[in-house]
Amino acid sequence: MVLLGCTHYPLLSKKIEEYLPIGVKLIAQGEIVAESLADYLARHPEIERYCSKNNKREFFTTDATIDFDNHARYFYGAEIQSKHIDLEIDR
Repeated sequence: MVLLGCTHYPLLSKKIEEYLPIGVKLIAQGEIVAESLADYLARHPEIERYCSKNNKREFFTTDATIDFDNHARYFYGAEIQSKHIDLEIDR
């Protein structure tokens, strides 16, 4: 069994499968995370009150926004404009 443990590996799954021996199963973490989130939300219906209902989506990154936007467009299927955030803590 091979577990694709990073969010962008599923993009390469077909190519990775070409190199796997017969009988080795490929598992993408995306499905596991989605199922886990669905289970969590089912057990915590109170979270719905915090969810936006206006279809507004915002993208934030600690990376360079131009680079993030170019890569995210591939996953999202549309142009996006992310906002940069800084996670440094003042000391």
